[in-house]
Amino acid sequence: MRSLSVWCVASLALASAACGDDGPVLPSGLPGPVPGIYFDFGPAPEGDRFRALIGFATRDVPGLEGAIDAMYDPDKPDSFRKYMSVEAWLERHAPAESDIAAVEAWLTEQGMEIRRRSRNRLLLEFSGTVEQFNTAFDTELRDFERENPSAGGRPLRTFGALDPLRPPQKIIDLTSGVIAVEIPADTEPLSPEGGSIETTPPEQGEQGFTPAQIARAYGVDRLHEGGHLGQGVKLGVVVGATFKTRDLQSFWRSFGVSRDNPEVVVTADPISTRYVETTLDTQWSGVMAPEAHVIAYEGPDARTLSILYAWNEAIAAGEVSVLSTSFAHREETEAEVIRQQYNEAARMGAALGMTIVVASGDSSRPDVPSSSPYVTCVGGTVLELGDDGEVAREVAWSGSGSGRSRSFKTPSWQKDVVTDAQGKRAVSDVALNASPESTYWLYYLGEWDRRSGTSFSAPVFAGMMASVNSYRLAEGKPVAGWLNKTLYERKDVQAAFRDITEGQTPSNEYAPGFSAGPGWDYPTGWGAPLADKLAEVLP
Repeated sequence: MRSLSVWCVASLALASAACGDDGPVLPSGLPGPVPGIYFDFGPAPEGDRFRALIGFATRDVPGLEGAIDAMYDPDKPDSFRKYMSVEAWLERHAPAESDIAAVEAWLTEQGMEIRRRSRNRLLLEFSGTVEQFNTAFDTELRDFERENPSAGGRPLRTFGALDPLRPPQKIIDLTSGVIAVEIPADTEPLSPEGGSIETTPPEQGEQGFTPAQIARAYGVDRLHEGGHLGQGVKLGVVVGATFKTRDLQSFWRSFGVSRDNPEVVVTADPISTRYVETTLDTQWSGVMAPEAHVIAYEGPDARTLSILYAWNEAIAAGEVSVLSTSFAHREETEAEVIRQQYNEAARMGAALGMTIVVASGDSSRPDVPSSSPYVTCVGGTVLELGDDGEVAREVAWSGSGSGRSRSFKTPSWQKDVVTDAQGKRAVSDVALNASPESTYWLYYLGEWDRRSGTSFSAPVFAGMMASVNSYRLAEGKPVAGWLNKTLYERKDVQAAFRDITEGQTPSNEYAPGFSAGPGWDYPTGWGAPLADKLAEVLP
């Protein structure tokens, strides 16, 4: 049995600075020990294997950001909503092929294996032994456990370090850092599904929102009644592991929705298990846009390496107009290099014309990647319906992930709206029901269940936006793309949200609490979307 060493408070990004006391170091996502989050059990066995991601920076960021601003400026008709192709992005902004090849050659020389590179060349996965890593990066990997983000889950084994990474200068110059170092993925074969498709809805006496109730509360039903159900639109979900298709079909059919199973794209190692998070993300995004083509971009597990790689692959594929994920961690638990690498890919998505929506998290403080300026952060509310099914009351949920980002500066489009953000990106941007007081139905492993959280808010909003895009396509308009600039700069778009003016988040050791109020606020952003109105006013 391992004995737990005495922990100390340490920076999660041990090598985020350009230089240490002994010269240049490589930015690293390896954690140090942090009370209650990361626990150090001593040096990792040298023969143990790892998988890791090394990152690369986007070329010509000022040129890219200028192009994105022009794409979303209605006063520039020559560029407005003329999105970039994947090929154009790769030609103008992808890391140089020679840089990737040089790093691959060095890793191979150190005895390590190149496993895969992301389509946008922003990430390279490699593997080897702990001893090989220690030698190559002049450090010592340590055996860590981290708290499980899933309530009640067992701690997760991972790797950490007490010392920075010091590879050769050429590697420091060519890369943005070692983003993540994890234990190998579970490669056990995925068990057969079993069971059958059930079509009996849950008991009416139980308190759980149905898709029809949510669609009515947020104006999606009126889009559907007008024939705009996501047809012609591809909707992506970034997930860890997979789902049972029988669970998805049982959920959809029980609520009177007939739709195809999602297309599955396995982005890395084979999938060996199923997650409730993956199931609910797919069920609820799909039900809000029943005729959209859903694509599930699956990583082998829910670790940072897996989700970040899947995120990159989903965006770099350039095939969906709406992308959603609810897999996230609190911003203060993820190193700066991790936050930045998520943002690198999200910025590419904005250039390609994607609406990327991310759950704000349920900790009442910012999450990763929802703090990126290039994603729309979906916070949480408490929704109450009257006996007639109309919205009786909606207030900010106390757990809504919100506050000031640790990493990103206040974007230009937010400066005139958020005056107390202390120069930082502020979240949330919008909000939907998420409270444990107002749960959602889901069907998982052959049983009905009720759960809550912004894990539902994000896929509901993503499905909503897929239906909005089908409306736009029917009108001969391009898809909506990145929402934030338009949302913060146009009053008619802001008016397509139900303003939430009550409720608050509590203060904690990381941030003060925030209250909802008229107009934009931290817990709920611009408020709850009304899909039919949003479809009409988006330029």
